[in-house]
Amino acid sequence: MARTRQLWVPVLAGLLVAGLLGVAGTGVAAVEPRTVTASIMVPAAAFIPTTDLSKYASNGRETTVGIGGGSFFAPLSFPVPVVNIKKITLYAFVNTPSDIICATLSRSRPSAGTTDWVGGVCAVDNTADPQTVYTTAISPRKVNTALHGSYLWVELSGPGVKFYGVKVNYSYTTP
Repeated sequence: MARTRQLWVPVLAGLLVAGLLGVAGTGVAAVEPRTVTASIMVPAAAFIPTTDLSKYASNGRETTVGIGGGSFFAPLSFPVPVVNIKKITLYAFVNTPSDIICATLSRSRPSAGTTDWVGGVCAVDNTADPQTVYTTAISPRKVNTALHGSYLWVELSGPGVKFYGVKVNYSYTTP
């Protein structure tokens, strides 16, 4: 019996040390960083007119303009400090060849007094309602909220257009 106890004590001590230090002797196991992909949907109701437009209507679901068109913007707020923009998707309806809707994502740099155009997409004549058009041609991709303010800008041209919203796909790395 004493021989069995003598054998178990060193084995248990070794298992305890291995558990505390980890198998490779590195201590607590580190969590590997991973890339997370997410998106923000910005509905038409979130966009603010850039001028005093008397000829636009927004019912929450869609925004329309009268003759001449108009422009609208919406600030973007990301849940983490640094993101990489992957895709910008526009949801709209344009059924006349002379009308167009374009959405762009920009990042402002207040400390430099300038703005960077990140990417944009336009919807043109098509009978689909809604039209779903997107771009992945984005540069620069990185938005760092400590340095940049990001926002969407939408231009509506023509009385036959309907704007529904913009989706921004982005990724970030977890620590």
